[in-house]
Amino acid sequence: MRRTLPPSAEIEKRIDDLLAGGVAAGEPEGPLTELASLGAQLIIQRAVEEEFDAFIGRARYERKPEAPPGKRNGYRPRRMRTAEGEIEVEVPQLREAAEPFTSKLFPRGPKRLLTTEPLRAMVVGAFVRGLSMRDVESLCEEAGLGQISKSSAGGMASAAIRSRSPSSTRVPSA
Repeated sequence: MRRTLPPSAEIEKRIDDLLAGGVAAGEPEGPLTELASLGAQLIIQRAVEEEFDAFIGRARYERKPEAPPGKRNGYRPRRMRTAEGEIEVEVPQLREAAEPFTSKLFPRGPKRLLTTEPLRAMVVGAFVRGLSMRDVESLCEEAGLGQISKSSAGGMASAAIRSRSPSSTRVPSA
């Protein structure tokens, strides 16, 4: 089926439908949670569409003789975890172009886990409690942080140990 509207317009329609229905007094969390999720999805979807338009040098249905070669060729779905839960974003595809389009939000290749201080603290805390590498991997997966490799977990723990000051790691003399 040929899509004539961009995915962001479809998300806007879903938001309008949700707002037209109103929020019931008994259950405000359901529609508000969905509204927050749709809002996050709309922001990310628009960012990807604008990035794509800038990459090919023209907007949807716009023709420019000086624009670089390339034609829109549908979308591919990508999933992303946010504070509002997992959302799906449609990333535009390109054909007949000199180079493929790669979004900065969704780079090609293996999914990388962003190393943040809470993640680092969780990994180090797990090692301190005596959890194994396999347990740390499943802990990150259950926390919704994605997959973490054994080498990444070990690297975070060893970096945290190395960064401690030498005075705090002294062994008391007997």
